[in-house]
Amino acid sequence: MVTKAKTNTTINSCTPKACTCEELWSVSQQFCLERMSEKVSNNTYNFVDSYSVRARRIAGTYARFYLETEKNGDPRKKGRFYWMALGAFASKTVACTLEHWTLTVTKHGIAVTASDWFGQGNFWLFQDIAGWHHYYSSYGSKVFFNCISKRHSNNLVPQIKTAINKADWAAKSLPKINYLKTNEHIQAGFAEVRKFEELPSSDKVKSQRAQAQYQNVLIIAQHEQGKVLQPLIYEQWRHKREINAMELAGGLAPEVKLFFSNTCNVPQVTVYPTYRYRGSHPENKDDPKYDKYVSKPESDILLYSYESRMNWIRKAAEKFHGLMQTEESYMLSQLQTMAGWYHKPDKFYPFN
Repeated sequence: MVTKAKTNTTINSCTPKACTCEELWSVSQQFCLERMSEKVSNNTYNFVDSYSVRARRIAGTYARFYLETEKNGDPRKKGRFYWMALGAFASKTVACTLEHWTLTVTKHGIAVTASDWFGQGNFWLFQDIAGWHHYYSSYGSKVFFNCISKRHSNNLVPQIKTAINKADWAAKSLPKINYLKTNEHIQAGFAEVRKFEELPSSDKVKSQRAQAQYQNVLIIAQHEQGKVLQPLIYEQWRHKREINAMELAGGLAPEVKLFFSNTCNVPQVTVYPTYRYRGSHPENKDDPKYDKYVSKPESDILLYSYESRMNWIRKAAEKFHGLMQTEESYMLSQLQTMAGWYHKPDKFYPFN
């Protein structure tokens, strides 16, 4: 799905001292739109066609925000945007799902329009959450909290308002996600970012900084699942039916698992599952090293239920947090690899 849009042409035309909150929000929204696009001529962009490439660009951008390698990032504050690290692994998982043969073998895949709503959810979550992080990273906490209530897609400067309204699924998506406005989760989640920044980086308060990070993950997860993906995707009757169809497909459908690696499977440092024999019948038993890097939902998860998904996400966040504390070197290496995907070239897929 290719859309052309024009953006602001004046470089560095906006600074916090000279611009309104709405104009600064336009700068952040322009960043989100351009990251999902390729420049085709002066001031004209095409949205990336492949949904899976979009997902990998999103994973790369999230990783860059966590690593503080985006423009205006501050390496001294690495760790403040904690949800972004988990979000990178999640968006990589979306990319892997979109690349699964059941979503590419036919026009709409075995799950009918699943590739569309996976693409829609990931695209609009990015337009929302990357905008908050870009704004905070670019202008700091004081300006962020002063302007947090001013974000609204209808209040962007004309060029950016036109561009976002031309984006895929915009007409039906923006109302469902409240036109990118703030809510209690955004305010609380970024309060934890500020708390992390204000604590000194010493061993005495290490546990307090880690607690602020963990709270940031849980609170922002409530926002992305409850305020964005639930109304945007999971409350749609057709999508519920398709999720049920995917469950009926069993092993043919993509697995619902989150791998803490930059690949679509277990990381190289793990081993394959071992087998334990009872009589003449082998019993598959996942190796602890395998389980260590994988988050799997309970077998009775109901994906379109917010509470059911959050039960899994809380467990995934706990596992993620543990790995970030005990295997930081490994986790950072995975994030650094994904960070290189932020400008991944588009590839035309006729079906997704």
